[in-house]
Amino acid sequence: MATPSRISNEYSQTPYAIAHKTSSFKDFLYRNGLNFAPDVFCAMGRGLSASGVGIMSYSRKLQSTTFGAPFVFAGGLIITLLGMASLYAGNQVAEVQGYVKASQNAIQQHEQSGDYGAALKIARNSYEDLLKMGLSQDARNFSQTVKRLEEKLLAFGSSRLLFDENYQPRVKLLQLLKIVGMEPLNKSEKAIVQINNWAQKNLLRHGERWHEQTDRFEELKPKIKPLLNELGFVDDSSPHFKEYQGAIVHGALLPRVRLRLQYLIEQWKQGVRFSHIYFLSGERPLEAQHENQSTFMDDSGSLLKIRKEWSVPLEFPKTESEMTQLIWEQSEIPEDMRKEVEVHFINAPMKKDSKSDRLIRPTTDDTVETWFKALPPHGRYLAITNAPYTNRQDLVVRAIAPKGYGFDTVGSGSKGQEKTAIFLDELARFIFQIKQLSEK
Repeated sequence: MATPSRISNEYSQTPYAIAHKTSSFKDFLYRNGLNFAPDVFCAMGRGLSASGVGIMSYSRKLQSTTFGAPFVFAGGLIITLLGMASLYAGNQVAEVQGYVKASQNAIQQHEQSGDYGAALKIARNSYEDLLKMGLSQDARNFSQTVKRLEEKLLAFGSSRLLFDENYQPRVKLLQLLKIVGMEPLNKSEKAIVQINNWAQKNLLRHGERWHEQTDRFEELKPKIKPLLNELGFVDDSSPHFKEYQGAIVHGALLPRVRLRLQYLIEQWKQGVRFSHIYFLSGERPLEAQHENQSTFMDDSGSLLKIRKEWSVPLEFPKTESEMTQLIWEQSEIPEDMRKEVEVHFINAPMKKDSKSDRLIRPTTDDTVETWFKALPPHGRYLAITNAPYTNRQDLVVRAIAPKGYGFDTVGSGSKGQEKTAIFLDELARFIFQIKQLSEK
């Protein structure tokens, strides 16, 4: 339930606390085109109340001279009560209008900052509150806002949290870059080009500089972490819809694939529905240290458990794509989810490195491109990853997707144990992706 206090401290009562007192009155005004300003009602109320009290006082003087004094008194009382009702209604209507205005201001602030998810949440809550109050006109206005924000969320995701529609950096991003050592931007070159050049040189992980980067950034963690959080690199994120055409699960090392599948299962248990699951993976050779027969059989470090009736295979996976199939087969999946959802395993091939001519593993871009070659149905898709990879993988999918697809990218939050340099490396990769997108 959206309350005014959740949107503005100026309003302390919840809309529901005044709904039963104002809904029929205010809805009557809307229907009859009498939606005067609340101060008009208050002025009328004060005038009527004063007049009624005056008439009642006058009736006392008439008591000794006329039999009509009680009727005069009764008339004054009625006028006074009408005045009090008008005054009360005016105050309550003003409070509802104040709530509406505060909601609209909060939505505008979030939308302008690129946080479409937060704006959408406020708009939906406000719409539901106003509907329950019976305030159809205000609710109708908010329903249009909800539709617009849903379209923006599916079209742009979290990409505009860091850069606006003209690829100009947001204030929070500039604050973060200043803390980690970037010099002020100059006017000789596009801002996004300057930021990308600096980020690739100073934030991207480099083997020989990894320890130095880790130590330096870790000292700045108290200042950096809050900004990273506001930019969408730390906390978990939840689906913004209840129904999707399908869900995609981004590939990764074994622990993260289990983490992502478990997160998708939790959404299913909470009522989110989809008819297809696509595991986006490829022919990446498995890493012996983290992906081996022992780790495949061990679920002690994961919330995703191995089902008791699962039969151990004669041959274990050798590639990431084979591994995702094993995880799906061995894991505890809700029975209705197994029955109702069609599962697809996308297998992006290894590719040749243009510089060395050796085979290298497929990237997120490659797995997404391979998925679209399979011609999935158009529609709205839930994309599953986890922090701090959410922003970048969301952007990669959008940059590649043809028209007719919308995406809601979500996932679990960071564990809090990751080094700050990991988040900044991911930030550098995101900046590179958005710079590429700006040049299309």
